[in-house]
Amino acid sequence: MEETRGIAEQKQTPEQGLRSRITGAARELFLEHGYSKVSASEIAQALGISKKTLYREFETKEDILRAVILPKLQESAREIDAVLANKAMPFLDKLKEVMSMIGFSHQRVSAVLARDVYVHAPEVWQEIHEVKQARFRKFGTLLEEGIARGVFRSDVPVEVMLRSYTAAVDTIMAPQTLGELPCTAQVAFESLIKILFEGILEADPRKKSVRNGKAKAGVAKKTAKSIPSEKKARAGNNKKLASSTIH
Repeated sequence: MEETRGIAEQKQTPEQGLRSRITGAARELFLEHGYSKVSASEIAQALGISKKTLYREFETKEDILRAVILPKLQESAREIDAVLANKAMPFLDKLKEVMSMIGFSHQRVSAVLARDVYVHAPEVWQEIHEVKQARFRKFGTLLEEGIARGVFRSDVPVEVMLRSYTAAVDTIMAPQTLGELPCTAQVAFESLIKILFEGILEADPRKKSVRNGKAKAGVAKKTAKSIPSEKKARAGNNKKLASSTIH
């Protein structure tokens, strides 16, 4: 009986069902044609309802757009929160899961639609941007955990890591950039993550680069140590020269 009641409580009301149908139809049309090229009349026609009925549920087409995009982003944010709060999950699994979630959220919106929203619905785009920025700040807590666990280097401030990551993602995933890239948003995001965490060098050159870097650091350290000795030697020679000159 309790189970039946729970299922009944989860059923949508006629109004909620209509809103869901409207957002579903709008999502398909926006993804296929773009936001600016789809009218409210076309959304209503796809559902077999009047435009008056549609506007009873949503005041503007921008409100429909919000209902299409923002709940998905908010759902993604809740899922990321759940992963971050999971103390039992190994850190590297947690990192991979969060990266996958962020990448999937980008995959859900085509480059064409993203660019269209950016140009023709700037207020909605700003709301989307704010949600994404909050998500990136949560990623900062993951960076801090990685440093504490010795996974990430500790000689670079977390804020620098986070801003570098955020700036890179914002630039690559910007609508105008995605429209110029010869790949999907998902591939672009995955490539960016590889560069950020693995660099652009192949494994062997990367190891060689690290060895050369360490060797140069060793030479620099030896050189730094030898400088005081050389200064002392020169000082001693100068003193002897001065003494012989006097005598």
